[in-house]
Amino acid sequence: MYNLEEDVKLRRKTWIKIANIPTARVGWTLEDCTDISDDDMELVNNWLKLFKRGEVIRATNSKFCGKGLMLWGKPGQGKTTLALSLMQDVLRTFSLEEFDVKEGGALIRPAYFITYNDLLSLYGRVIHDEGSDDDVVIYQGLLGECPNDAYNIRLLIIDDIGKEHTTQTGWQKNVLHQVLRTRFNNGLPTIVTTNIEKKNWAGLYGDATESFANEAFGYLPINSLKGDLRK
Repeated sequence: MYNLEEDVKLRRKTWIKIANIPTARVGWTLEDCTDISDDDMELVNNWLKLFKRGEVIRATNSKFCGKGLMLWGKPGQGKTTLALSLMQDVLRTFSLEEFDVKEGGALIRPAYFITYNDLLSLYGRVIHDEGSDDDVVIYQGLLGECPNDAYNIRLLIIDDIGKEHTTQTGWQKNVLHQVLRTRFNNGLPTIVTTNIEKKNWAGLYGDATESFANEAFGYLPINSLKGDLRK
């Protein structure tokens, strides 16, 4: 664990505070995820090495350009905690160059956490002109299409995809595909947590989204060493 107020420099502290991290998970690091198997942690660390080498974010001519992680598992297996711990390690330790920021540039919101349902709500407000100016900037940043590149979110977590899949409408499924595809095309990685196995995405989100998921994500089935951590 780290102490946000004592262990983190001012700029990075600001990045963490505006990343929308749930309060209960602020301060977590990958070293705290002791219930995750060594195999899963090795895959996460291999992805982080690619990130640090500049092979993920806007990495021209890299087969890993824009590639994120899909953390799949039943509820209570530690998927969200793992994703948030990874994000915080990135925010605390990665350099501006690793975020693809040009020399002298200011990175305003390098990473962001949002649940799938909150993403749909944000989209609805923006599309119907009911959102604030910050809503518009955040949504543009999620896509990687904000005119001010400092607000384009380099690392995005979308949490709980599929939790409410029984009520999904066509437009909601389209929003998911649009966000994931646009980010990938812009060379920006996304981490998703889901209780829907990748092989079942076609039936819920369409063949195109399932096929795209195979291209855009490294797939990690997460099984806690202690079972359901919420019990």
